[in-house]
Amino acid sequence: MSNSNFTVLVVDDDQDDIELFCDALKLINSSITCLIAEDGIAALNLLNQLIIHPQIIFLDFNMPQMNGGLCLAEIRKTESLKHIPVVMYSTFFSDDGIIEFKQAGAYLIKKQMQFKEMIQSILSALRNFYPDLKTDLQ
Repeated sequence: MSNSNFTVLVVDDDQDDIELFCDALKLINSSITCLIAEDGIAALNLLNQLIIHPQIIFLDFNMPQMNGGLCLAEIRKTESLKHIPVVMYSTFFSDDGIIEFKQAGAYLIKKQMQFKEMIQSILSALRNFYPDLKTDLQ
């Protein structure tokens, strides 16, 4: 898959996590565009305004306003959005949450504290949906 115009939406209420996430994406491939939303409501508003949707959404579970689970449910109910791959991430998933998110077609990753592990988790998720994605990693 060509990396030109490869866009990722990162939805997280923690500004530090967003910066680390986007830094990790840029290290994985410097041509990736990183869009940002601070909660589920902002993410849905952005997605509904975009003419060209992102190739993948990374969605934090624990957020105020609208958490990742509710946002995922809305994405899956919306005809123009339901095809977009979604990666749910959190420091903790309940057993019920794991089942629910997987049934909704989401890929799950655990929030990593170490930057190197974060890069690997993100790369694993990207490759799950886009196995031919080129990377800048050595």
